[in-house]
Amino acid sequence: MKLINPKVRSFLLNLIWVVTLIHFLKDITQDILRISTVFDVFGNIQEDLSGLPYLGQVLILSAGIGSFLAELFLLISIPIIKRRRETTTLEKWVVGVVIFMLIYFPIVILLDPRY
Repeated sequence: MKLINPKVRSFLLNLIWVVTLIHFLKDITQDILRISTVFDVFGNIQEDLSGLPYLGQVLILSAGIGSFLAELFLLISIPIIKRRRETTTLEKWVVGVVIFMLIYFPIVILLDPRY
């Protein structure tokens, strides 16, 4: 069953993949290697967790690690999905991960005192 036009599906997958790649490279260079690059302006969220209870801090930090792993998952799985014509379980996982990211990022943006 086709739920979405193949051209729209391909465009959305490409868009998600490019945005994920840029943010993943930013995460690696800025957060892991501590190198300043042009990627620093893309998704540079500096959340302040000090106002949260301990459990909230642990939850946000765990979700941050999960988002890094989710980005890696998307970078690997989207090219696989693009080669397939039918909807698979992998595509459903990708939709779930994208939903997780769309929930996680606004939450940490709201925790950034600059916004």
